[in-house]
Amino acid sequence: MTVGASASPSTDSPLPDHVPPALTRRFDHLQDPGFLADPFAGFDALYEGPDIFWSTAWGGFWVLTREELIRDVLQNPEAFSSNPVGIPGTPRARPLIPLELDPPDHTWFRRVLAPHFSNAAAERRAGAVREIAEQLVDRFADRGECEFMGDFAQPFPTAIFVSLLGLPHEEAPQFLEWNWTMLHAYHDPVARQAAGADVAAYLGGVVDERARSPRDDLISHMLAAEVHGRSLTRDEVVNMCFLLFLAGLDTVTAALGFCILHLARSTAARRALVADPSLVPAAIEELLRAYPIVQATRTVVADIDLGGVAMRTGDRVLVGTTLASRDPRAHPSSTVVDFDRPSKRNLAFGAGPHRCLGSHLARHELIAAIHALHARVADYRLAGGAELRFWGGGVLGLETLPLVWR
Repeated sequence: MTVGASASPSTDSPLPDHVPPALTRRFDHLQDPGFLADPFAGFDALYEGPDIFWSTAWGGFWVLTREELIRDVLQNPEAFSSNPVGIPGTPRARPLIPLELDPPDHTWFRRVLAPHFSNAAAERRAGAVREIAEQLVDRFADRGECEFMGDFAQPFPTAIFVSLLGLPHEEAPQFLEWNWTMLHAYHDPVARQAAGADVAAYLGGVVDERARSPRDDLISHMLAAEVHGRSLTRDEVVNMCFLLFLAGLDTVTAALGFCILHLARSTAARRALVADPSLVPAAIEELLRAYPIVQATRTVVADIDLGGVAMRTGDRVLVGTTLASRDPRAHPSSTVVDFDRPSKRNLAFGAGPHRCLGSHLARHELIAAIHALHARVADYRLAGGAELRFWGGGVLGLETLPLVWR
């Protein structure tokens, strides 16, 4: 999601009266070519500056660079709201549910989904997840090369998503196209809004069909659920499906890309996991800490002083998991991936009431992916001459990841 995207990224926004000029700089994590050349290095460079600063890009927003401050904001929905409705530039007239609702409404709607995304539920799906991963790897293992993002990282979570919602697997390519346009086509807001409208219309049709003929899938369960002693409305179910559409397809894809990029570049780390697959779960935690991808946003809804900085109602705040989990003041040698790091705690999945609902499923997917890949392809590396391209914004990601092996 953009931050205050009503302004052109190439034009600085006027400085609000309450923002000290000394705390002002231009930081564009969506389209700046220098930043996109190496997003993690771009974020790391911010630690040399103030703990909080104001960026004039994309309508203006605060940026927090300390894990402690980011955690405080994520745990304080009373002052920092997740609901973007009414914010200039927001392309939707209503929030994604429950992500962009604040407590207590957030709590009620989250309870509808929670049983389907618990660790126990993820473990029940583990066999199916593993089978999907193995089938995808089988398609390219004998080729000696692959474009990992297109051959695996994108279709893998998409197949899981369509199965969870009971959608047709043959329509997965269209889902991926819509998802990419909504999340990454910052240069074309018209296309983004059109893709969002197409997704909402498609999901609305599926919800209507499930209302007439329920099945054993998540959409049917949502239609049968209650909040505040009433059934969910059609729009509420559509908005919940819309959130799952965005979150289920993009985040695991991006995380997988960075995990495999690191292992492709680090022979010792890759060989350690191939030799002892039991190390994979702990390695995933460290990789999530080192390469966190989600940049959440909040809106100040009550004037507040944070870290000695006055924030006013209506201000937007970037609370990046990347800046939190790579903060060298909280994580010594934070840019080093150390599978033996004593503490692998991180904010990769957020904190507070909005902590990622799908974290258990995501971990299972990442573990299954690495197990499946290493079982068939143990000696992969980045293709010679590969030019990596990244995207920024709400979720960092790789456009392509060409791998080769003997």
